[in-house]
Amino acid sequence: MHVTVANNTNFGILLDGTLFHPGKYVTTPATPIEPGKFTAYELEDNNIGGGVNGGNAWLVVLDNPEGDTWSFATGWIFNGTVAPPPIRKAGVAESSDPQAGNEAATPEGNSITSTKTFKDKDGKTIKFTASVMFDETGTAQFAVGTTPA
Repeated sequence: MHVTVANNTNFGILLDGTLFHPGKYVTTPATPIEPGKFTAYELEDNNIGGGVNGGNAWLVVLDNPEGDTWSFATGWIFNGTVAPPPIRKAGVAESSDPQAGNEAATPEGNSITSTKTFKDKDGKTIKFTASVMFDETGTAQFAVGTTPA
């Protein structure tokens, strides 16, 4: 399963935890994800026909004097190519637990907005957004951004 995480914020994003049950990385996510950049990685089953099931926790590190952070989790479920038809699910959740992203996974993907507001280094009040959808090749495309609060 191919995954991308796009950082459409002005802040760095760090990988803060990983959960597989089953599965493994073929290529690992690059971290930190710098502002305006993305990371791409690939997941595969670690036993024949087992598929990939898991999630990642991420931490957005603000550049404000308070040193604020925002946690979100991404999750995926893919039954592999052994058992047709392919089942692909992905989700995002406001959590520091990778399992929460996995539990949010749906075939359509989803989107969230942070419950808390934050101030950036210029004093602007913002909220974070995160979403996931699948492209035509089946890649789970996660995107993280901000919106005025």
